[in-house]
Amino acid sequence: MLWLLLRRHLRTAWGTALVLALVTLVAAGTATATARAIGEMRSEQVAYATDQLSTLRRDVVSRAGEVPATEQGPSDFPVYEPDAEPQVPPEPAWDEFLAGMVRARDGLPDPLRGVLGEPSFTVTARKIETEHLPGSGIQTTQVFLRASARLQQDVRLVDGRWPQATPVLQGVNGPEGSRPVEVVVSTATADVLGWRLDGTYAAEVWKHPPLRVVGLYEPVDPAAGTWDHQPFGRRAQLATTPDGSTIASAAAYVDPAMVGPLAWRYAQTTLWYPVSAEGVGSGDVAALTDQVRGLTHDTIEIVPGDPVVLQARTALSEVLDELLRERVTTDAVLAVLVVGPLGALGAVMVLAARLVVERRRAALAVLLARGATGARLRLLTAAEGFVVSLPAAALGVLLGLLVRPGAVTGTQVLLACAAALAPAVAAAAVTVPRSLRGERRDLTAATGRRWRRTAELVVVGLAALSVALLLRRGVVGGTGTGGVDPLLAAMPLLVSGAAALVAVRVIPFVARGLERLLARRRDLVPFLGAARATRAPAGGVVPALALVLAVAVGASSAVVLSTVDAGVERQARVQLGADLRVTGPAVTPDAVAAMRAVDGVAEVATVARVTDVGDLTWPDGHSRAVQLLAVDAAALARVQEGVPDAPDGLADLARPDVDGALPMLAMTVPGATAGTGDLVLGLQDEQADAAVVGAPDLVPGLGDAPATVVVDSGLVAGSLGTATEARTALVALEAGASPDRVGAALRGVLPDATVDGTASATADLLDAPAAQGIATAARVAVALAGVLVALTVAITLVLAAPDRERLLAVLRSMGLRRAEARGLVAWEVAPWALGALVVGVLVGAVVPALLRARVDLTSLTGGGPQPALAVDPVLVVAGLAGFVVTVVAGAALAAVVGRRAATTEQLREAAE
Repeated sequence: MLWLLLRRHLRTAWGTALVLALVTLVAAGTATATARAIGEMRSEQVAYATDQLSTLRRDVVSRAGEVPATEQGPSDFPVYEPDAEPQVPPEPAWDEFLAGMVRARDGLPDPLRGVLGEPSFTVTARKIETEHLPGSGIQTTQVFLRASARLQQDVRLVDGRWPQATPVLQGVNGPEGSRPVEVVVSTATADVLGWRLDGTYAAEVWKHPPLRVVGLYEPVDPAAGTWDHQPFGRRAQLATTPDGSTIASAAAYVDPAMVGPLAWRYAQTTLWYPVSAEGVGSGDVAALTDQVRGLTHDTIEIVPGDPVVLQARTALSEVLDELLRERVTTDAVLAVLVVGPLGALGAVMVLAARLVVERRRAALAVLLARGATGARLRLLTAAEGFVVSLPAAALGVLLGLLVRPGAVTGTQVLLACAAALAPAVAAAAVTVPRSLRGERRDLTAATGRRWRRTAELVVVGLAALSVALLLRRGVVGGTGTGGVDPLLAAMPLLVSGAAALVAVRVIPFVARGLERLLARRRDLVPFLGAARATRAPAGGVVPALALVLAVAVGASSAVVLSTVDAGVERQARVQLGADLRVTGPAVTPDAVAAMRAVDGVAEVATVARVTDVGDLTWPDGHSRAVQLLAVDAAALARVQEGVPDAPDGLADLARPDVDGALPMLAMTVPGATAGTGDLVLGLQDEQADAAVVGAPDLVPGLGDAPATVVVDSGLVAGSLGTATEARTALVALEAGASPDRVGAALRGVLPDATVDGTASATADLLDAPAAQGIATAARVAVALAGVLVALTVAITLVLAAPDRERLLAVLRSMGLRRAEARGLVAWEVAPWALGALVVGVLVGAVVPALLRARVDLTSLTGGGPQPALAVDPVLVVAGLAGFVVTVVAGAALAAVVGRRAATTEQLREAAE
């Protein structure tokens, strides 16, 4: 019997089932894609955060002063007699030692074992100076002799052969011998030094064997992290000394047997495991942090009895700790962005279930009259809801996996099951046998209302309590380990629910007031529409809740997105310190003049970092080392007009104190506050009296490095005799100037310089997966809010269609025009839509304000102060326009459908 009724219902009114299936499809697809997106975002954030570390800080590294897998350490080599013959050193058991490193890694627990790559190690001997070739332009050549356990995997030999061990004698002061030590160098190093294959180059160290190049190589992957552990291995580097001479530093690789005798007492062994957090799950971060911390506090023996052991050092645990603290913010914002749409989806699903039950009202009333129990009726509607929702949920999961491909997780399965079961539960819940009798709600006795009022008071009380508790807690950030705050997650639903209940209570009073006001008019539509808004409303608690939640979701998501974007843009301007920032080669006075001549440039200020460290001395004699930044103070004051966090007193740096003291800004210099005088600033052998005119935490564009003083470049040159060379220029643009066009012109002035603008700096700050995920979630929530508004309006109008069609049939028989019919339909939904819009916008403003009061958002904006709430006018106008269009389109469609209804049939039903 149950199956036959289900088949009949699905055949006769498949449209309502399709609406329920559509809502289920949206719910299942959204839940599946959201769960996948959040998981991927967290995993990508782990990899992103670790990748921000340099290789030397990220990798697990250990250093020792012994040579591994040798019978003798560098300090144990015997000193031979002068007439002793050089010997070929024995080959060390490096393969066994490397296998021991692999075993040590494999013995670690997961997930730590999974983030450690293939180990390697090198041994570097003391540097030696070799002869410099005439015409090379190099006055000093420093060569680091090195052996690598994985050299033949890291490089590709392009010419010659691999080095072999040669006889060497261990003398009193180090290795001795006349037979050259065979080495291989990179082709780039050979080009820099002027070396050639089979060339022999004398060492400028007493009795040290010369070097002979037997092979040239090129790195297999020049960007590989292994080269960060092997300085100068890819290419020799040139440096210029203060006297103008050129020093070349290079690495030459020898046979592993040779590095011990060549190192003598100066061996440096470096062991490392490359670290990659790619694929680390978000749930593994806490465990990985503890395991890394334990590893760095332990000593692991690689090969029994070998003096070289693993004493790991890495900054990975610090980054993971910071990541867990930042997750407090991310989880809180995601909770607000996700819970709201889920609540709105639930309300729309209840509406769709009501639609199904309303279309089955006649059949259910017959079953009730024939003795069917309430439980049986609920079972029938629940079964219909489940039959409809199960394939829709499965299709939604497939669509979600299509949007976010990957293996199905347990969370996704649970969410899909919830989406499939929710329509059945909702259909059973809205099947109330007493409501199947065709009684007018406005004429029914007000019985059984006490429980409803009690529930409403409970919801309002919980909302007020949640707001009070959140405000009492204050801003939280940087102290948690992630996870969703249940109170913060429930707050949007509680506040929206309370606001919707208030709207349901207030809107009828407003409608009655309009009804009395419009009763004096001669036209029918306004008065009748206002009367129907209270006597036969298309709205109610559930539609009002759905509309309020949908509008609140869109509004709050837009405010959160605008707030984060505004905070990021502000922080980008603080980091730049101007509209454009030019860095690179020396910014000479001629270059500054050329930049100021560029069309659209208002001002240019130079920044120079003084190479030597200065010292600041107080009257009591104590001093502190400080870093000096020399700026064009007058120009910098003009450039930073309107730049956030620009300190006062920049222009004062260009004016000497009345006592002739050098004015300066002191950034986080202990004991130096604004107004501090009688200081002495020293640099090399020069000193000058100094006075602090300001003590900001930072100066935009100059960073926030501690113990830094900012002085005017012109005054410091006169006071300390220090000539500065600027390598940074901060550029202010004229109003209306195009940053892209001006930036291109500045690159023409300094071709080798890097020009950064607000757009590029903002993009860098938003490059983190967490920031991108929050922005994407907000945009998706706004789009989903629009869909939910459309579904709510459509379902609400369809629910009221039977009563409306009967009324319109009667009125048409009395001469109602089409335009008046459309007006009645608009009045049917307009009061509730307008009320939901007002309340939803208010809730959409309150929720982000509470979020800001509870959560530190600076981890999403790149630092700085807590961002102020911001609203993007474009989003506001687009949202309002979309809402109005949706409501108007729904009303027009309902009027068209009502016009096509059979008037005779509706008149017969009205008469009955």
